[in-house]
Amino acid sequence: MEAPATATRAPGLATLFLAFGKVGLLSFGGGSTTMVLMQQEVVDRRGWLDNREFLLTMALSQMWPGVHLIAQAVLIGHRLRGLVGGLACLLGMMVPATAVTILFTAFFLVLRDNPLGAGMIAGVLPATAGLAFAVAYRFGRAEVVGQSRAAGAMVIALALGSFVLMAFFHVSSVVAVLGAGALAIVLFRRFGEADGPH
Repeated sequence: MEAPATATRAPGLATLFLAFGKVGLLSFGGGSTTMVLMQQEVVDRRGWLDNREFLLTMALSQMWPGVHLIAQAVLIGHRLRGLVGGLACLLGMMVPATAVTILFTAFFLVLRDNPLGAGMIAGVLPATAGLAFAVAYRFGRAEVVGQSRAAGAMVIALALGSFVLMAFFHVSSVVAVLGAGALAIVLFRRFGEADGPH
């Protein structure tokens, strides 16, 4: 299913706060869950950004210190409504989820010591890994669809190369993202020249 066209009218600050509050409240299972929810809310449901713009905010957020999903929320808010939009998204992600986290923390020890609760926690971990693969597939497919075979192969190679560097060689995500960007400039420039008029 294709994402809706990017919205032309900037959303209100209250709308941004509520949308990212929803993302924060439903983000059970870690960063992969948050990424899926954010993409569904911002791209699929609201049409505020297209997939390429969303991927750009994700890549830029990887270069900032701290929690990159919070940085991405701020970047999206800034893209839509400037500094006040970034603040609205930041508060939306943080305030409701923090309140719920405080409540859950009070019951965490009880939940962990209960067999049913321990089973639930154990089940969340593999589900989170599945979500991470789902996010990678969705974004990777969006980048490849519509490209020529050579361009699509380069996108896949850059994605796999970045994965190998970070997963097996523990290379910093900042280095991987910047390196992929620099390599892409060279590869796509050569590809463009090769595809130019003969």
